[in-house]
Amino acid sequence: MAEITLNDVKLLDGDSSPARRAVLAQKLANDLKNKTLSETEYDLAIAICQKLADDVDTTVRSSLSQALKTNNDIPKDLALSLAKDVLEVSLPMLEFSNLLEDNDLIDIIHTGDTDRQMAISHRPTLSPTLTHSLCEAGNEAVVESTLKNEGAAFEDNTYELVLQRFEKNEAIHAGLAMRHQLPPHIIDLLVDVISDQLKAYLLSHQKLSPVLIERVVLESREDAKRRLLHDPRSKRDAEKLVLAMNKQGKLTPELIFRALEIGDRPFFEYAMAHRVGIDIQAARTLIKDPGAKGFAALYKKADLPRKDFSAINYLVDVEYRSHSHRPITAREKRETPESWLTETETKKKKWRLF
Repeated sequence: MAEITLNDVKLLDGDSSPARRAVLAQKLANDLKNKTLSETEYDLAIAICQKLADDVDTTVRSSLSQALKTNNDIPKDLALSLAKDVLEVSLPMLEFSNLLEDNDLIDIIHTGDTDRQMAISHRPTLSPTLTHSLCEAGNEAVVESTLKNEGAAFEDNTYELVLQRFEKNEAIHAGLAMRHQLPPHIIDLLVDVISDQLKAYLLSHQKLSPVLIERVVLESREDAKRRLLHDPRSKRDAEKLVLAMNKQGKLTPELIFRALEIGDRPFFEYAMAHRVGIDIQAARTLIKDPGAKGFAALYKKADLPRKDFSAINYLVDVEYRSHSHRPITAREKRETPESWLTETETKKKKWRLF
């Protein structure tokens, strides 16, 4: 036999050292990989590998597993035997062997062994079933690893499971946000829990509808209240979102006006400052100018539609300055005792009651 010699067979005797048997495992794996063996030699090589898989020395079995991890020509039962061995023997097979089927791997996932779950999460490809099992049974580290695996196929219910299990976990939220082609309803759920930095990432890496873009970048007064109630220490980074939108050419007048309409002052202010090229404090001063001339100059410099100025100036007046332009549904100002006395005195004089 050209590749396997009598000396190779003799190495199986108990007198040989574990190191020599480990070398034999690597040699046999190379012979099998190169496919240079005759049918008889192949059968003998497999028989020797199966014998080495039962070796009492862990080093030998580990060497065999490492050498055979990508070989698809060995019997499945040999691959499965190595995959179910002690940890250092099993990991190469769990991560790389294509001979292991989903059912085999799911059984191993549900043993609860984190190291084995982690190895499976690193496989080049993961079916939706495997991905779901990992996200269902794995801890934070395993789920985060699965999210980072671009070869992992996710279905909507798996994304929902991850959000439900790790509702307040920033690392998991980041892993979700960085997945390719997230379903729109998952992005909608993420918006309420991720940072503005991750929102900016979504804007540049996901295809979002105009409605979803508004949902991602703008924050109404009600949204701000909910955010602060959820986390009083949270801070908004509207500038980052403005820059992200501008980079994509989507910092439109409509979006800027919408920000003002829903009370998103930070976005409106940073958007105006960015369009004009001034710092944020200067923009705020011009916006709040009591005479409205400052905002008129800012609006003109920002090159926003002239036809919309009156309506936008009205909103700015309501939001920032006086309340002389109150909505028609606003309740009339309640009179103070002093105004009532003044009014009474005036009426007395007018009607000459005394």
